[in-house]
Amino acid sequence: MSKNLIVLLFLAFAASGCATLEYQGKINTLEGRAEQLQKENAMLRDKVVALEDALSDATKKQKVVLKAPTGRDIQTALKNAGFYQGEIDGKIGTKTKGAVMKFQEANGLNPDGSVGSRTWEKLSEYTKQE
Repeated sequence: MSKNLIVLLFLAFAASGCATLEYQGKINTLEGRAEQLQKENAMLRDKVVALEDALSDATKKQKVVLKAPTGRDIQTALKNAGFYQGEIDGKIGTKTKGAVMKFQEANGLNPDGSVGSRTWEKLSEYTKQE
């Protein structure tokens, strides 16, 4: 019986050694993949830094001058576009706001009656027409 017990213990230790080798192989594979991902991550970080630098340089070089439209600008553009029939007096009243809303609806914009950057971008195309 003691021989059987010794053989049984030997087999148990041998089997656990095989399992340990199998798990060690998996661990090595995962460690290798983790190292590869760390290298890829470092390369991506370098690319992000390069892109941020390029964007910063481009922003410094770009000189954008934005001019807020006056009431006269808005009314003139609306009149030229066919949305405003009133007098061009520079006062943004209910007629002008109503015309802005109609223009916005016709151009797929949020019809809030306010001339923001998107509205002015489209509306400003009509400032030079007569």
